[in-house]
Amino acid sequence: MRLFLIAVIVVVIIFIIVFNLVFKLAQFGKIPDYRDNKKILNSPQFLRNSFHNSGMVEMKMNGEKFRKMLKAFFSSSSEKRPPEDAIISDKSLIDFRKTEDGVTQVTWLGHSALMVDIDGKRLLLDPMLSDHASPFPFAVSRFKNAIHFSDEGLKNLGIIDAVIISHDHFDHLDYRTILKIKDQVRHFFVPLAVGEHLLRWGINPGKITELDWWEETKYEGLLFACTPAQHFSGRDPRHRNSSLWSSWVIKGNNETLFFSGDSGYFNEFKQIGEKYGPFNLAMMECGQYNELWHEIHMMPEETVQAVIDLNADMLLPVHNSAFSLSVHSWDEPISRAKAESAKLGVKIIDVIPGQSFSL
Repeated sequence: MRLFLIAVIVVVIIFIIVFNLVFKLAQFGKIPDYRDNKKILNSPQFLRNSFHNSGMVEMKMNGEKFRKMLKAFFSSSSEKRPPEDAIISDKSLIDFRKTEDGVTQVTWLGHSALMVDIDGKRLLLDPMLSDHASPFPFAVSRFKNAIHFSDEGLKNLGIIDAVIISHDHFDHLDYRTILKIKDQVRHFFVPLAVGEHLLRWGINPGKITELDWWEETKYEGLLFACTPAQHFSGRDPRHRNSSLWSSWVIKGNNETLFFSGDSGYFNEFKQIGEKYGPFNLAMMECGQYNELWHEIHMMPEETVQAVIDLNADMLLPVHNSAFSLSVHSWDEPISRAKAESAKLGVKIIDVIPGQSFSL
């Protein structure tokens, strides 16, 4: 019995050591030190050493909810990944040339990654361009028939005037992609405390701007506004909500764009529309949803309603067509969004990743 107890203790000690060593790997980023950061300490979203959503948002995964989630994942019979012969992307159509001043072009690169050429500037939004939306190179694999970016393909992006990040989850802020493109990027715009990850990955602090909700900054003739989202953050389960999450407004000379990042449906969409709308285009989350976590991911019908709340002319539904992070079929988000858009009279941009369109 004594030997058994000793063995158990040794195993537990080894597990704790390995557990802590794993989370020290670079891909997990860095936990911020808030003590001397007056901007974070004074943020209305920061309370008791972590960030919070506005209003009463219940996101706890209690025992019953957790059991339902496990049952949904293990009993799902939906086609969560597309058949290998399905045409879900077209890499041959990606246009890496910058557009002329005055022409705004948007290229969907898959999931929530977008390339936006506006007023002669190139922006990348949530550029998750590697094959695994995970800290480990074997989990959460990109669909085989999605776009797979080689190192040469990333170089073809050319000089990137700005990278805009919505939050620090692995399917939006990708360590491998940042390392490969960082020398091509002139500046990074991120919500509060997300910059700590970039600093650990070797980004010059002079190239990082952190913003709180409703803060604005001007850059190269463009206006960027960090706006609210209803979500959460964290790359390390021990430090949930250690950085802020957001949506973004991009305003050029002729067009105003909205990028939702990840968000549940909430009243702030109307507030954003009243303050910054009307929008020419809303690039909105539409995928990886479920009723069990609807507070933090919109259902497709809510995505369409959010476009109406924002007073946006057109919808580009993203956050799909690259990874399976929920239990719905791979093509359900787009089909449901199209049906609701037709019902409510919202114009939807019908493209697949790799295709560009001009406003």
